[in-house]
Amino acid sequence: MREIFFSSSQVLTYIIKRCYLKDYNINQATAQRLLYCSYGSIMGLFDMRLTDERPITWEAGPIFPRAVFDHMNHQLNFTDYQNPLEQKLSQPAIIYVINQTVDNFATLSPQEFTEFLTAPGTPWYEASNGGENMGVIMEDELIRQYFIKSVVDPDAYFGPNMEIPIAADPRSENIWA
Repeated sequence: MREIFFSSSQVLTYIIKRCYLKDYNINQATAQRLLYCSYGSIMGLFDMRLTDERPITWEAGPIFPRAVFDHMNHQLNFTDYQNPLEQKLSQPAIIYVINQTVDNFATLSPQEFTEFLTAPGTPWYEASNGGENMGVIMEDELIRQYFIKSVVDPDAYFGPNMEIPIAADPRSENIWA
């Protein structure tokens, strides 16, 4: 699995700004859910981690603790015209997938969103043992497999191409994503 390692707080800031621009209702719980769905969609489509922080199980679904802390303590920067995520990205595929994810999930009601993310068979359900264990780090491969099975279809993806070079394989000098 390749890793991008954007700050979870920077991605969350971008998601919240997109919701405001699109006039979607947004609160802290919805923002965390959209961050998780973006994380899972990127993982499912590109086999790549989006953030430097992995989600953990929490009562109403997955959360990213540092991003929650920054959001609660008003440490997200909404004043820059261009978010640091956008400044650092040379890959339009990442922004495209985040935008599509936000547009697809932001209109769910809080109850629908919670049910979708915590239903039996979801990574949250498996990692938390049906809601018994909170604060458990959710495994990336479990998230990736779930999103491929239930949310995204890598074979049907027609957005921008991902062209991030990966470490050289001893068998080849020219490996690209």
